[in-house]
Amino acid sequence: MTLNSIRNIRLVRLAFLVLTLSLLFSPGLSAAQQSVPVPQVNANLGPCTVDFTVSQSSNQPVFNAEISVKISYGFMGMKKMDLKVGTNNEGKARFVGLPEKVHNPPLAFVVSSKGLRKTVNYWPSVKCQARYAVVMDER
Repeated sequence: MTLNSIRNIRLVRLAFLVLTLSLLFSPGLSAAQQSVPVPQVNANLGPCTVDFTVSQSSNQPVFNAEISVKISYGFMGMKKMDLKVGTNNEGKARFVGLPEKVHNPPLAFVVSSKGLRKTVNYWPSVKCQARYAVVMDER
């Protein structure tokens, strides 16, 4: 065997090793880049849905911001329900199964994170499927 053929064999082995390692680790990389499912809570009271995206003033998503709402429903609003959900790593959360008619409109969603609080008013009879972008800043 000549010196050139030995070098060529080593280059082929090195290329094969690099290709094998890249295929071995590529599924792990794509799985790490996938987004986390949007956390949601279901009230089972109606057809309405509210989606939230919570971010900082620098457009960075806020992880685990707490969003809560109190709902009065049933005859004369005698039944009460407290719902709460936290945001995912993209700052997203969802409430589903909300009633179209509420006794004390609007529903007041309270978004809180790191000592900051924002209130979002929601009228389900006006817009049953709603989306809100909440910016958590000092103002």
